[in-house]
Amino acid sequence: MHEKYKKLLFDLDNTLVDDDENRKNAIKQILIEIDKEISDEKLEEFIKLDNQFWKDRAAGKIKDPYKFETLEERTQWIRAQRFIKYFNNISLEQAIKINNKYIEYLKDKIVPIKNSIQVLEYLYEKGYEIYIITNSPTIVVKNKLEEIKALNYIKETFSAEEAGYMKPHDEFFKVFFDKINNYEKESMLIIGDELEKDILGGIKNKIDTCWFNPNKICNNQYKTTYEIHELIELKNIL
Repeated sequence: MHEKYKKLLFDLDNTLVDDDENRKNAIKQILIEIDKEISDEKLEEFIKLDNQFWKDRAAGKIKDPYKFETLEERTQWIRAQRFIKYFNNISLEQAIKINNKYIEYLKDKIVPIKNSIQVLEYLYEKGYEIYIITNSPTIVVKNKLEEIKALNYIKETFSAEEAGYMKPHDEFFKVFFDKINNYEKESMLIIGDELEKDILGGIKNKIDTCWFNPNKICNNQYKTTYEIHELIELKNIL
């Protein structure tokens, strides 16, 4: 066990589960349901749009149009915007209905990232406390962990919906620290695939980071504590 770290903060999508395949399946089911043309290009178009939307939202480029009465109303509005754009300016009401069905479909066809379960079991047996910190919808987080048989290794899950903010915003991490009643950041390590969310969130909050970079993307922007290309490499660090 690494003498410094006690708490490991794992991202979920494309770190422990294959989020791209999961989302492609979900949007495919939506297209089937509303009798729209299905092609690899159409599925990739959604993934590209979805990725950019959440990057823009995390960067503060997509702002709330007004103060929402409830967190649920705010979340519905945010998630509906992707479908309004994807389906060429359908109504907000239609987009909310599609998003609700999409979230249900996200519970299907969940594929673990290679070695994710083996690594979680190894870390759990080493005595680390393992947390999930994710921007993924709260309703699907435990379902995904159950499907890949990882839930038993996880001490606690935490989502952007609970915080009311997304990674990398400081408010996301503040609410998380409050939830676990622990601010000893020097004992934490964030492990995730997204530089703009996981790594930047760690840097801003003075938490060590491990960038999971399976595609070996060049990074000239953020200084990471560690970088791995396969999850199994965590055994060399922890």
